[in-house]
Amino acid sequence: MKIGFIGTGSIGNPVAMNLLQAGHSLFIHDIQPKAYQNLEDRGAVACATPAQVACHAEMIFLSLPSNIEVNEVCFSENGLLKTIKKGCYLCDLTTVSIQLIPQLEAAEKSLGFHYLTSPVSEGVDNARQGKLSIFVGGDKKNYEHCLPVYACIAKEVIYTGSHFSAIAAKLLTNLLWFIHAAAIGEALILGAKSGIDLPTLEKVILNSCGNSWVASHDIPSIYDGSYDPSFSIRLCCKDLRLINELAAQLNVPIEMGALAEQIFRRASNVYGEDAPELSVVRYLEEITETPLNSRKDANLDS
Repeated sequence: MKIGFIGTGSIGNPVAMNLLQAGHSLFIHDIQPKAYQNLEDRGAVACATPAQVACHAEMIFLSLPSNIEVNEVCFSENGLLKTIKKGCYLCDLTTVSIQLIPQLEAAEKSLGFHYLTSPVSEGVDNARQGKLSIFVGGDKKNYEHCLPVYACIAKEVIYTGSHFSAIAAKLLTNLLWFIHAAAIGEALILGAKSGIDLPTLEKVILNSCGNSWVASHDIPSIYDGSYDPSFSIRLCCKDLRLINELAAQLNVPIEMGALAEQIFRRASNVYGEDAPELSVVRYLEEITETPLNSRKDANLDS
């Protein structure tokens, strides 16, 4: 199949690579050409604009930082909607604002393409392995048509119903993720200050009702001081804003979500928006003078 792929960042690049390895022809675009050099080396065709991608593609994937980029890629002068073919499938892997959905639904109706909201979960490691989870919203017949292609990049493809429901599914899972990420630092600091050595502390958490995806995936990156650089504080804050936007629209009070947003924004203010996701834990290490890796002792004030 001729597939267009726009956005070859930390998630998009390995997803696109898996599509290539599955035998699909790929037409790619990114504002940073260096981001897709490895894909060109494997036979992907670079395109100068999103519109050029859409000229070739039977199916288009978007994997972009936010709804701002999705809006630009779709609706700008050189956007893909200028040239998208009738009957083409547009699958957006981006976590977007619910406010953008009506615009894409209207474009789908007027231009005759098939739009599927398809936000992904499970992180960069699983993207490389083709083991993402995808939450798909849109017409069920379109979902069923695209399922074999989704299977090239995911271990779980879950149909949620409407476009709105798919975005909500992604945001509620990120709500849990970020709350756990904010809380894991507090638990680790309390354990360390209580005299539990770090390997034992990790074992305690992983073998208890306090275990979570964050604990199993992220404790090693806290202990080695990398704090999971695959996902930035900027993206955490963006998603937390979208979570609170969703909650406001549905009139659901989410006190823990609002607090998590404050915690992540504080870390962004201290370390910068490009700092790793788990800089929220680094902040606690520094203010409590409790390094969670002995090698960090000399660097707590850096």
